[in-house]
Amino acid sequence: MTAKHWLEVRMKRLPAPLRQEWRALLLFGAILLIATWLCLEVIGEVFLDDVIFAPDQAVYSALQRVRSHWLDQIMTAITELGDATVVIAVTTTVGVWLLRERAWHTLIYWLMATGGGSLINSAIKIGLHRARPGDMQYDGISVFSFPSGHSTTNAVLYGFLIIIMSRNLPFIARIPVVTTRVLLVGLIAFSRLYLGAHWLSDVAGGLFFGTAWLALLGFFYMWRPGEPVEPLKLLTITAVTLVIAGSLNILFHHSADMARYAVQRAIP
Repeated sequence: MTAKHWLEVRMKRLPAPLRQEWRALLLFGAILLIATWLCLEVIGEVFLDDVIFAPDQAVYSALQRVRSHWLDQIMTAITELGDATVVIAVTTTVGVWLLRERAWHTLIYWLMATGGGSLINSAIKIGLHRARPGDMQYDGISVFSFPSGHSTTNAVLYGFLIIIMSRNLPFIARIPVVTTRVLLVGLIAFSRLYLGAHWLSDVAGGLFFGTAWLALLGFFYMWRPGEPVEPLKLLTITAVTLVIAGSLNILFHHSADMARYAVQRAIP
């Protein structure tokens, strides 16, 4: 028996999900381990060591020195695209569409990803009780800084959209979908640093935690064959909702947010 034939025989004996999605399952497993390790490393550096995490101070000081009015306008608008109201709007719209399509399996994981990620993020904020770089005029749970809610929720939101759409997209078509969403999440995360709303470790911790949570759910989501979801329709629904909800959020809150984030200029 040749090695190739032996491998084919063994593959046929595996459960259907492992035969069909074994590459994705291996990828999610590796991402889960790496992201969890990185998140724990950040927590160890920030909360277990006696010294201040030097990159936090360095990045904060460097970005506050290069701030300008026009960059403030842009970065505030970008951060507003990742606000809770926009995230809720996209989550709800996609959820309603999945309900209409009777994609029950996907809908359950969609709600677990977005709702669960937000709840766990809030629990970590309360447990670690870390202050923001300055007084950002927040209240409630948002007073606390670690991990960054914008980084976590948007990484999970757009990351799980990538997972859903990638199941029914050819490999070449996945590239622009993945690229645009990673770029959007990266810009939102960077805007939190630029505006002085979070320390570097807050944003890194939020991205690592969001990635770990995404990989965990993605692993089990891919384990079972999902319903056929039309990726182009889902992409269109997401884009339209983001544009409408984001534009309205910017329209109604931009002036107040400019004042909120301008406060950081006075902090050394």
